[in-house]
Amino acid sequence: MMRLARMLVMWGLLAGVIVSLHSFAGNKPITLTGMVSDSMCGAKHMMAGDDAKCTRACVKNGSQYVLVVKDEVYTLDGKQGEFDKVAGQTAMMVGTLDGSVLHVASVRGAHSNNSGNAAPAAQGDPPAQIVTIEGLVRDIACPIQNKEATARQFNLKCAQDCAKLGSPLIILTDDGILYTPISQSMPDNDQRQRLLPFLGKYVRVRGQVFERAGTHAIAIKEIVELKDVHLITNAE
Repeated sequence: MMRLARMLVMWGLLAGVIVSLHSFAGNKPITLTGMVSDSMCGAKHMMAGDDAKCTRACVKNGSQYVLVVKDEVYTLDGKQGEFDKVAGQTAMMVGTLDGSVLHVASVRGAHSNNSGNAAPAAQGDPPAQIVTIEGLVRDIACPIQNKEATARQFNLKCAQDCAKLGSPLIILTDDGILYTPISQSMPDNDQRQRLLPFLGKYVRVRGQVFERAGTHAIAIKEIVELKDVHLITNAE
């Protein structure tokens, strides 16, 4: 009888250790990179053409923000304002997992200029996601050399002259990021003719975004002009 009692105590202690280890593992910070979507749409949005707009609309109607990582969908728990900033975009999140719920401690968007303090993405991150960016189509030289030139205030004649002389065309976003257009297949082919009709215009572009050592590129799937965006085109 005494032996049985001791065995029961030992099994109880062992079970407690297992539960403690499980809790410890569950609270261990994890880094996940994926597409910020909503619980209604998941990986495939019902509103074609603008993932960010669709995500925000669904959340406004009661859906929850989620992070889509390959075939997994994680419900996001944290500051809704931070999720809203990266809605429809690829983002890297650090937090703790509780089943399929990610308790988010920090959010870093694909276009963030944060310093190297953020935790690196875990190995096996998903391939580049389809995202939407907005910005100005122009030559690459001026915005690199002239920090005063922005996506909404620039010298149109300078951009046109540089483009005529063969300067590569890029998309300059409001936060100062330059995206180089690339083709959706390899080997890469020239995207210049596709951007020329939009030279000096503010556009919305949807496509896969790639990053390496601070360099950004986008494989364009769709591009449309946003005619209601006010531009100052005679800046010095």
